[in-house]
Amino acid sequence: MREICVIGYPSRLGGADTELDHQIRVWQALGLKVHLLHTGQLDDNLRAMRMEERGCVIHTPGDWGACKGMHVISYCNGEFLKHLEAIKLYAKSTTFVNCMTWLFDLEKEMHRRGLIDCFLYQTDHAREKVEGELKSINDKFRWFKVRPYFHMEEFPYLDDRPEDRFRFARISREDTGKYHQAQLWVYETMVSPVLKEGVMLGVNDQIRGKIGQEPNWIKAYPAGGLNVHEVYRHAHCIIQMTETYENLPRVGFEAMASGCLLIVDDRGGWRELVQHGQTGFLCKDQREFVYYASRAAFERQERRLMAANARHWLEANWGLEQAKQEWTKFFEYLESLPTGGSP
Repeated sequence: MREICVIGYPSRLGGADTELDHQIRVWQALGLKVHLLHTGQLDDNLRAMRMEERGCVIHTPGDWGACKGMHVISYCNGEFLKHLEAIKLYAKSTTFVNCMTWLFDLEKEMHRRGLIDCFLYQTDHAREKVEGELKSINDKFRWFKVRPYFHMEEFPYLDDRPEDRFRFARISREDTGKYHQAQLWVYETMVSPVLKEGVMLGVNDQIRGKIGQEPNWIKAYPAGGLNVHEVYRHAHCIIQMTETYENLPRVGFEAMASGCLLIVDDRGGWRELVQHGQTGFLCKDQREFVYYASRAAFERQERRLMAANARHWLEANWGLEQAKQEWTKFFEYLESLPTGGSP
């Protein structure tokens, strides 16, 4: 296998597009030529990725014939599903990466028709959430798991944050499900030996309607309203309480790489990233959030040691060499599919 075609485009916005950006680095490290065939026009954000300079082949959006004879992969892209029948006329195989823990209606329909050759998962728990339904739709359900690569160079480790205040943050898209109703209660109830100062990135009026108005010692911004690197540069901790069942939160990787301690929900993808009491804290309820956030504020040395442990663990388990091994197995699997993956 020498080439792969992506339906979609990497980006700095959105977890799936960010993950795609990082995986392209692995594919190129394996010697693959990466073709990018977007489902829409390229905007300034996408052009800023400079993918052509990074060695990718950029095709005219919607020119499905450009993927002829190649294995095709798409990251959580609804437009891919809409055009899959046409794409399938040319592709050697089709792989869909759903980064959610639930199924799109169109995903189910394309699977029923046998147009998706393989479903790719980053975690077992995400697959287990949906595999029963997928098997019931089409008993030729094929899947593979690849632990994704995280490009840590973009998030340098920081260990010299000022201690005059206890600074914390949370980062997500503007989705009410991403916010627990008690999020502000946690921030207000946790205690610190110094003044508290917080940043919430991904807040709008609908979010405030659910969790309330933030106090003046917490600054809230819409999604993209503040550079995430600036958030990590100042925050000692990411204290993130949600109602959703997260698959594999990219903010977790970014925080660990940057030296921000994770204080997060004890479920879903957070369990893949955090070893409780060693690289972060997993919380079962809002009172545990208050306890561990307060502990992080008072126990500075413990917090810094755990943050350093998290960075080392990330390097060992989600680095390039590990990813190259896993992606090699996946590409060998694609090559083994009967008749090039035809349904």
